[in-house]
This record gives sequence, structure tokens and C-alpha cells, in this order.
Amino acid sequence: MRLRGRRINIVRHARRLTGVRQLHALLGGFHLTGPAFEPVIPPTVRALRELAPRLVAPGHCTGWRAQHALAAAMPDAWAACSSGTTHRLVPA
Repeated sequence: MRLRGRRINIVRHARRLTGVRQLHALLGGFHLTGPAFEPVIPPTVRALRELAPRLVAPGHCTGWRAQHALAAAMPDAWAACSSGTTHRLVPA
């Protein structure tokens, strides 16, 4: 699952660099659309669930299949995100 690893490894690397353990929010495009990327959707979703972000707001290039998988797996964390969307992050 090399492709999944790239996305998840970026998050893990950021946590190592910052020393921040809790992933508060993950925003942006995950580029999981199309036949080449669809096989990595389930392992990517599983890995993101393990990281337990409070907010997951994937962009349009994440693809609708991945969007639906993320929303189903993390209904309390998933939020729609499009051009012009604003998310206000406050301390827990």
C-alpha cells in the first residue's frame, strides 16, 4: 500500500517534527480518485481512523468514493470542504 503510506506518512512525519501527538484537523485534497487509487481507500481510511483526528475535511480531489468512505468511517470528524469553506478550530 505504497500510495496510502505517502498520505499517512506525511501526517506521521508532521507529528514527529512538531511533537504534537493529537491530530486536530486534516484538511485538503487526498488525491484518492480514479481506478489507480481506489484500492488504497480502505487502508487509508483505517489508518486515518487510528490517528483519530477531530476534523477531516477532504477537498474535491479526494474523490467521491473516498469522501463517502471517510464520512461513513468517521461521521463525527468528517466535514464537507470546498472552495471558500471556512473551518474554525478552537481548543478542545
